[in-house]
Formats: sequence, structure tokens, C-alpha cells
Amino acid sequence: MADEGRRVQERGLATRAALLDAALECLVEQGYAATTTIEVARRAGVSRGAQLHHFPTKARLLAAAVDHLFERRHAEFRQAFADAEPGADRLDTAIDLLWGMFRGPTFVAWLELWVASRHDPDLRAAVVEVDRRLAEDTLATFTDLFPLGDGEAMAGREVAHGFAFALMDGLALRELVPHDHDVPPEPIVGAFKSIARLVVPAAAASPATEPDPPDADPPDPPVPPVPPVPSEETP
Repeated sequence: MADEGRRVQERGLATRAALLDAALECLVEQGYAATTTIEVARRAGVSRGAQLHHFPTKARLLAAAVDHLFERRHAEFRQAFADAEPGADRLDTAIDLLWGMFRGPTFVAWLELWVASRHDPDLRAAVVEVDRRLAEDTLATFTDLFPLGDGEAMAGREVAHGFAFALMDGLALRELVPHDHDVPPEPIVGAFKSIARLVVPAAAASPATEPDPPDADPPDPPVPPVPPVPSEETP
């Protein structure tokens, strides 16, 4: 019975994952209006009943799909940061990785949902909740990677976090419809790195350095001078 229950659970998780991947694929390729639960079920290769069992509404399906993608990208960000070259600048690495996340399908899917949620109360509630969780998770990650202390530093941390995402949102949105007169994103991201250094202390942004190894053996104490031997006097 235990093995059968485990197999049923594994099949359910596999079906859910297939639906989420198919929903993201459809959302990026066709947009929100053309993404239907029937089309998602067809792409996922599952029955309509199985799709309704996991996600009874389109809003829940698509919000869960983007949430699933953000969780995966967030884990990838932490892993990529951990795998960065030894001696690499921590702040530059973090900003480059963050910008890379905004240039992929994640932002396209998220933008489709944000625009559609303006006129769909159910979708808006789901999108706002995913966005709240994303903001909390990324702020916690930023705090963990670049500890700035307490008190007033927390306010600066939140402003820096909001500024980073506002900038990345704008750059990613502009790249969807590029123009010849646009400034390339690279120098803008470079300028942002310089601004970020005004908030992040140098000690937190710089690569960690290993302490000097202790001496294997302590130095020998100085040898006291040997007093001269007194000469014998002739009586």
C-alpha cells in the first residue's frame, strides 16, 4: 500500500510539473489571451479532468506556473552565485546574474500576467501574492549575501532592492521592442553597479579573502646572553 501511494503521489507531481511547464511555454509563445487551459492540457499530454483536478481555473494555473518558474530561477541564482569564480567581485556577480534572470522567458511570462491582471480580479489576487513572495525572498537573499547591519541600514536595503528591480523591469521591457537609438543595456547595468557601491559596503561587495595561515611553530624565545667568566686573580 505504501508503494502504491508513493507511485500515485509521484504521478500527481509529474502531472502538475508538466502542466506548469506547458503553461509557461504557451504563455511566452502565444500570450495570455491565446493561452487556454485546453491548450495547456494538450501540450502537457494530460486529460482535461487531470488539469481541472490540479488547477480548476486559468488564473490559478498561470499564477502557479510563474511562481514555479521564479522558485526555480531563484534557486539557480543562489547556485550560480555560489559557483562564481573564486576572487570574483560579489556585487558585480550578483547584478549580472540578476540581469540575466530578467532577459529570459521569466520576464515575458510575468509581463503577460501583469497586463492581463488589470481586468481580472482573480488573476490579480494571484499575481499580487506571487509578487509579494518574490519580493520577500529576493530581499532575504540580498540581505544574506550583503549584510548591512541593522536599524537605518534596513531602510537603505529595501530602497536598493526596489531600485534594482525597477531598473531591471525597465531595461527588460525596453528590450522587448528595441529601437536603434536606444542605449545598450550593458552601460546602464554598469552604471547601476557603481551606484550600488554607494549602498553596499566595500567589505561586503569584495571577494572574501582567506586569513593568513598561522605559523607552524612559535618563534623560539631569545637566548639570554651568557655572563662572562670572571678571571682568576694572582694572590
